[in-house]
Order: sequence, then C-alpha cells, then structure tokens
Amino acid sequence: MKHLFITFTLVSSLFVSAQEAPDPIRAEYFTCSFNAGKDMDDMMKWVEKWNRWMDATDETNYTAAMLFPRYRTPTTEFDLIWVGHVKNSEMLGKGNDNWLSASNRSLRESIPVTCGESFNAYQWVAVSNFSPKDLSDSYPVSYRYCDLKEGKNLGDAYAALSGIQEAHHASGMKSGARIIRPSNGAPSDLTKYDFVLSYANPTWADWGRLVDNYWGNLNGSDAANKVRETYSCEGSRMYAGTVIRNNN
Repeated sequence: MKHLFITFTLVSSLFVSAQEAPDPIRAEYFTCSFNAGKDMDDMMKWVEKWNRWMDATDETNYTAAMLFPRYRTPTTEFDLIWVGHVKNSEMLGKGNDNWLSASNRSLRESIPVTCGESFNAYQWVAVSNFSPKDLSDSYPVSYRYCDLKEGKNLGDAYAALSGIQEAHHASGMKSGARIIRPSNGAPSDLTKYDFVLSYANPTWADWGRLVDNYWGNLNGSDAANKVRETYSCEGSRMYAGTVIRNNN
C-alpha cells in the first residue's frame, strides 16, 4: 500500500496544474518470447481461445494489441509486447481478479509465450483523428523516453503534445499520441525518465507522411518550439502493432 501511495503521489506531483488534461486510463505491458517449439500461429490460436473466454467473462471493456519489433536494437531481445488498456485502476484490478481466477487456470497455463517483464502504467491520451477501426493489420507504434525541462510538469507536456498533434491534424496528417507514466513493476530503464511518449498512425504510409510534414512544414513552428521548451526525448523505438481485442 505504501508503494502504491508513493506512486500516486509522484504522478500527481508531476501533473500540477493539469486541469486541461483528461483523467488517465490504465495500461499493462508484458514483454514476451515464444516457448520452445511455439510460434506466431500458436499464439494466434491461443488468442482466439482467450477472446472467447473474454467475451464470456470480461466486465472491464479491456482492449489489447500485440507489438512486434520493427526498428529497435536489438530486434531479437524478445518476440512481442502485449499491451492492454482499461478505463481506470479499479477495472485493471477487476481484470486481474478474472484472469487469475482458479477457473481460468487451464487457459492461463496454455499461453505459448513466457513473459520476462511486466508492468502497469498511467496513460494520458492526446486527441486522435482516427478510429481504432482505421488501424491496419500491422500499424506503426513508436516509443520515446522523455524528461521534462526545468520548471515543467506533465500538464505542460500534455499541452505541448496536444499542440503539435493539432498542427499535424490541421495539415491532414493522421496520428494519435499518449503520455505514459510507468508504475508498478516498471524496469529501471524506464523509471529514470519522467515519462514515455507514444505515437501511433493507422498505416506506415501515414507515419512517413507525418515525418515528412514535420520536417518540411512544422519544424521551427510555434507548436514545435513549445515542445522543445517543455521536454526532450531520446531516439524512438518502433513496433508493428496488431489489434487483438477492440471494444471501441
């Protein structure tokens, strides 16, 4: 309980004066590798069983995707990242009650991967101009590790991120972004940063157009300069995402 209180206090202190930011949703991340003799076909067969079980038992409106390494080094450190989302902490807890129930033991133990890293997080979702239904079967997702500039907080970062997103959208680009604050179980390579920034686009072509638009039209703009004044990030890691459960 003390750890949970400290985590919540830290998140709150970083979000001072964030009245314009929405309430955060909760997410969970599992970094996994295929068990010996198992592959993606086995995983997708298991996902079908999991979805049937979720259809019958889930009360949290859980959504999920799998992310596969595309542009990161090394690419062979793991096979996939499982990412799940729910509305709030109560739903995250309720989902764990369901998943860890004795009646679900058979499904739980039959998953064809071993997950060597797991943590949950808070996510503040910036305005997106596309629907989850618009996502391709292998859409781009990027993550960057970021630090706030002196005197700035996560509310400032959310405002700056929203500003650059609105500029992209006004230029006809399709994009979504999130500020992520890792919480319980987060590895040390994440907790040393103030937050993680995530971007997504419906297709890889949309991602490429957005990059070209930034360097050709938005670099040096008021929106871009606001970002530079508020936070700085290291180079991104990119993944190909596949939605496996969508209730939106």
